[in-house]
Order: sequence, then C-alpha cells, then structure tokens
Amino acid sequence: MTDSEALLAAVTAHPGDDLPKLVLADWLDERGEADRAEHLRLVVEFRRPAADRDELVAKLPARRRLRTLRGRCW
Repeated sequence: MTDSEALLAAVTAHPGDDLPKLVLADWLDERGEADRAEHLRLVVEFRRPAADRDELVAKLPARRRLRTLRGRCW
C-alpha cells in the first residue's frame, strides 16, 4: 500500500475524525498539491460549530479571502 492509499484509507475509515484529513492535507502540501490541501483544511473548518468558525473569521486578515475560498470549496 502506498502512502497516499494509506492516508486515504485512514480518512475513509474515520470520516468523523479531522486528524486523518489534516495529516493528508500536510502530505499533499509537501507534494505541491496546495489546492487540494487547502480544500481539505476548509472542509475541516466548515464542519466546526458556527461559534468556532466565527472565531476563525475574526482572526483572518481578509474576510474576502475566506468567502473566495468557501466558494472554491463548494
């Protein structure tokens, strides 16, 4: 089993757990697939409760970027 297969299997085996998704996102970043990594991280962020997402938005320097990324995610 390759690294990518093992990481995907972990994500599939634990759909409610964010850690395998974040590990896969880091792995994708290391291989130059920043867009796919960013998508996974957005999925994790958007699954959080609304109060946590609001806190995230408040920390961002540009809310416009979040709206753009949200559009790309969907």
